[in-house]
Formats: sequence, structure tokens, C-alpha cells
Amino acid sequence: FTNPVVWQDFADGDIIRVGDAYYYSASTMHYSPGAPILRSYDLVNWEYAGHSVPRLDFDSTAYDLTGTRAYVKGIWASAFNHRPSNNTYYWLGCTEFNRTYVYTAATVDSTWSKKARINKCYYDAGLLFDNDTPYVAYGNGTISVAQLNTDLTAEVRSQTVYQTPSNIGTLEGARMYKRGNYYYIWLTRPANGQYVLRSTSPFGPYEQRQILLDLPGPIPGGGVPHQGGLVQTQNGDWWYMAFTDAYPGGRMPTLAPITWTGDGWPVLQTVNGRWATTYPRPNLPWRPLAPMTGNDTFAGTTLGPQYEWNHNPDTSKFSVGNGLRLSTATVTNDLYNARNTLTRRIQGPSSTATVQLDYSAMANGDRAGLAMLRDQSAWIGIRKDNGSTR
Repeated sequence: FTNPVVWQDFADGDIIRVGDAYYYSASTMHYSPGAPILRSYDLVNWEYAGHSVPRLDFDSTAYDLTGTRAYVKGIWASAFNHRPSNNTYYWLGCTEFNRTYVYTAATVDSTWSKKARINKCYYDAGLLFDNDTPYVAYGNGTISVAQLNTDLTAEVRSQTVYQTPSNIGTLEGARMYKRGNYYYIWLTRPANGQYVLRSTSPFGPYEQRQILLDLPGPIPGGGVPHQGGLVQTQNGDWWYMAFTDAYPGGRMPTLAPITWTGDGWPVLQTVNGRWATTYPRPNLPWRPLAPMTGNDTFAGTTLGPQYEWNHNPDTSKFSVGNGLRLSTATVTNDLYNARNTLTRRIQGPSSTATVQLDYSAMANGDRAGLAMLRDQSAWIGIRKDNGSTR
């Protein structure tokens, strides 16, 4: 297979296996619905499956883009896991450095619902169920572990388990695992390193090992693969799904095998001193998946999971079925304040988007078309002024 396995922006990934299916959860900041979920059966081919956060219901009108905005807020590195005892999926994430939300669902593509708000920030959280006890590893520089109550609505205890030494800088992006008798906390040094902590107790003390630092990645001109998480296949093999920064596309999921030393430390498998562009495929069966690109006539009753809005939409101002119909939701001269801007990720390393646009119902002052929506943006489309369009 060839890296990156998905050439689209899916940052800060968490990856799990449930039976023979693999799920990948990512950050989405101000986009709604948030926390997209991808599904795979071979770790190489992926499809859109759903979102853990149906609407950014984060106790702030900024997420509705009504007067205030939530750019660079919302969903950062969050935790995603499945609990076998009640066959429930959990998403847990901190917003704005001061509160954490928990969402649950019976299946990844079903309706997710808010379970709890915890008035503490589990920054860059990783979630582990250990004999059904929920633990959360979190922090920036100072790494802590919290034990939550049975239904993940409150904290039972927490304590600092590791202080990052100054010669490393900072560590964050925690993921927590148990293998054999050891607990592991997987940590990133942004944006060029990966480390792991190990202990026989969830609350430490922990030892530390470096996994990679300044390792050349698989995308020409791209960054060092880092962050992300580990997953074990049904065959017992281990894989590491990191992401690789590559402007302008974003942060692309990037896969490599992991082996373990005899005394229980993970080792990244490199090729000629780098994260390889190609590795032998995982020993997993292939299944047909829904393609991540292609035509969409918006014939259904809902938007597909490949779509997200810039902030929460005004649901009264759009409809689908026999096409997508957008009505003016805000009057503004600023793209970044324009509500009901529908988005999807660009496909790298290069791609083409083609739309058929019916602008016959546009009113004077309306603007409609396509934008490349980033910190700096450009658009092409139709504007109607004084009864004429151009």
C-alpha cells in the first residue's frame, strides 16, 4: 500500500478495532457535524461512516456563527473508543481548555447523543477501558491520568503521572493502551516526534522511550509523521496510524507497522531510515467500501457524512432531495461570517471539483459558488447585482 492511506485532512486521529472493523476519529474544530468517523476493514481503504458530534452543542452561541465565531475552537484532539460490556461507542473531548463533553452511540453511523459535560479540561485525551474501568490520559507537558465513574459522567480521581523534561520540550496528544501487564501512554512532540510511557499501574510511575524524532515522511515536502494512535489487528499484528502535515491539504493519515521488543517496548518499522511511502499490506481481508470521491446528486433526505458545515447551520435555510438547495442564511460581506457554507475536504495531492449551479432564484446582493476555505480563501461563482448576474 502507499502512504498516506487517506489524502484528506483528518487530524489528531484516534483509531480502534471492533471485531473485524476499524474506526478512525479526527479533529474538526469549528465544522459541524464534528468528529468525523472513518471505517475500514484492511487499514488501507477507508470510507466515511458518520460523526460523533451531530451538532456543536458546546454551551456557546459562537458555534452558531451568530455574532461571534468559533474558529480554532471546538473539537481538538479527542478520544474515541468502544466499550464491550455495553456495546457502546464513546467520544470524549475538551473544548476551549475548560470543559469536556462525552457523547455515546450504539453504532458509529447511528444517532450520537450528548452524555455528559464535565467541568474540567481533559486536554488531548486518550480513553482506555481496563476491565470496564474508564481511564483518561491527558495533558500538555504535564501528563495526567484520570479515572472516571462507571457511566463517564464524573471524575473519580486524577493525578499527574509524568512531567516532560525540558530537553524534550513538550508532549501531548495522549492515547492510552494496555498490553499484557503494562499500561502505555502514547505521546507526541509536536510536530516532529513520538514518545511512549510505560507502567504496571495506570497511575504510574512511568518509564519513557523515544519512538521517532525528525523522521523523514512519505510525502515530498511534507512533515514528520506523528501523533495518532496504535491498533492491534484480529491477527495480532500492530499498526501505527499517524498523520503527516502537507500544505495545503492538511494532515493526512499515514500508516506503518509496529513490532515489540522482548521486554515490551513498541518499535516503529522504518525503511532506509524513513517512514516508508510503501509497506506490505496488512494481512486483512478486503471489502468493498463507498468511494470517498465521485458524483453526488443530493437525491437522499440527508447529507452524506462527507459533508460538514462551517459552524452549525441554520437548518431552515437548506434542503436536499433532487439536489441541494441553499437559501440566504446571513447577510454579510465576509465569507468567514457567511452561515450555511457547506464544506468537504479536498482530495490530495491534487483534485478537481465540478458543480452544476442553478442561480435563477438568486436575489440582488446574493453570492453563490465555490470557495477554498482556509485561513486565507478564494472563491469563484455567481454574483447578482441590480438585476444582472456575472
